[in-house]
Amino acid sequence: MKKATLLLLLAALTFSVVAQEKTTGRKGKFFLVPELWLSFGTSSYIEVAPMLGYHVMDRLAVGLGPHYIYQSQKATPTFPYAYQTHSYGLKGFARFSLITNAEEWLPIKLFSELFVHAEYEGLSLEKAYYVPPYTNEGRFIYRGFLVGGGLSQRVGIYNTVSFTILWDINESSVSPYSNPVFRVAFNAFF
Repeated sequence: MKKATLLLLLAALTFSVVAQEKTTGRKGKFFLVPELWLSFGTSSYIEVAPMLGYHVMDRLAVGLGPHYIYQSQKATPTFPYAYQTHSYGLKGFARFSLITNAEEWLPIKLFSELFVHAEYEGLSLEKAYYVPPYTNEGRFIYRGFLVGGGLSQRVGIYNTVSFTILWDINESSVSPYSNPVFRVAFNAFF
């Protein structure tokens, strides 16, 4: 995991040195955020949440996409209950850039953009794994509201790698998240 993160950061810095052209503005441009998380072992976790975004203004972007999570746990001496569950739903976001083109005035290229981010999602979760006493059957809709911010580094004229930290302000015993939520994403513009 550390090697993959280091490789991603190195690639972002390399591309940012190559991409010295001025941007002509992002208003009216679409972008794809192919969110994917994989973790395998005694506890497995697969999350797929691709989102299509649109720049309403140069600094304001909104987006929407499906969200799917698979979780499983094998029985172990410390956790004797095995389970597997599927969660699915939709999520949407709004992102506002507080600082853009930071590389033009910073002495070193730390980041291109500083932004605030808000996200709302509705996930269908199984009651048997999220609602005490964990014996109920059926599903319920969890409405999550995540807020936070982050940094992005340009890796081309428009494409970016972003680092985001979010907090689920509806955090409860039924939340599929634990605060804070960290994300690394590659945003591909077209």
